Amino acid sequence: MSEKKFAAFIVTYNRPDILMDTIQMMLDQTRPPDKLLIVDNNDNNDTKNKLAQLYPNVAHLWVGHNSGFAGGGNIGLETLAKEGYEWVLWADDNDPPYTNDTFEKLLKLADSYGSECGQVGVVGHKINKRTGLLRRTTNEELEKGEYLEVDTIGGGMIKIIRGASVLKGIKPTAKLFFGFEDLDHDLQQKKAGYKILVHSGLFLDLRKKWNRMSVNRARLGKKDEGVLWRDYYSIRNSLLVMVRNGYYSAFFSLLFVWIGKSLLSFKHGFRYGAKVCTNTFRAIRDFGIGRWYVRYLPGGPVKPRKYTQS
Repeated sequence: MSEKKFAAFIVTYNRPDILMDTIQMMLDQTRPPDKLLIVDNNDNNDTKNKLAQLYPNVAHLWVGHNSGFAGGGNIGLETLAKEGYEWVLWADDNDPPYTNDTFEKLLKLADSYGSECGQVGVVGHKINKRTGLLRRTTNEELEKGEYLEVDTIGGGMIKIIRGASVLKGIKPTAKLFFGFEDLDHDLQQKKAGYKILVHSGLFLDLRKKWNRMSVNRARLGKKDEGVLWRDYYSIRNSLLVMVRNGYYSAFFSLLFVWIGKSLLSFKHGFRYGAKVCTNTFRAIRDFGIGRWYVRYLPGGPVKPRKYTQS
């Protein structure tokens, strides 16, 4: 199979208007992808119909169920890597590039580094193996050179991945569904000997744009109850990633942190604290017994269906 250059896929779920804006921003890049694929997690045809109307040349892959960002990432990477693309962008539907030359700069960095480069992106950090927490990349580190080696690039921070690594079996773990799937994938790459690089100039420019050159420590506050489901995945999946990589002190550190945060949540009221604790201990239990819901709903897991590309 002859190697093709650069493809991109976007994982989407019930946000067709946001998706269309992201597609246009990708196509407007100074170096647009040679192929753009939409990995559609919807259980309806809304996205497919809008895509056919506005962007008929953009490929569409209907998963048939909500596979999450992890499942969609697994499908998209495998599909495009098997089609022979050298570099593959993994994006969410609300993750457009930050400048009109983002892809061009990242691909130039990837090509200049050589075959050891497994991934390039805009924002990344190193992990503390004792605590399991990410260490914030300093401005001074970024100012030292054109690129910086990191342990992981966040899922919304423009991840362009070497297709050859995917063909070696390095893919997102689909059962994670949502949360820490990017860290899990990136640590797989690191274990295999690949380097993960961020573009220092783009990283610094983004910090300046968001006024994030310095960051104050965040305080633990009350979350909207509508987003507490995200913590279920974060807790369950983070524990798996720590054990899978042999970060056992980090496993116990995170376990202590999650339980501690849950108990502290009672300061916002008994009802709220009970919800947080139930969520936390359900996540710990499900990790312990190996229960991997496709999505966390009272009705249990959703049965996957075969995906089709058009």
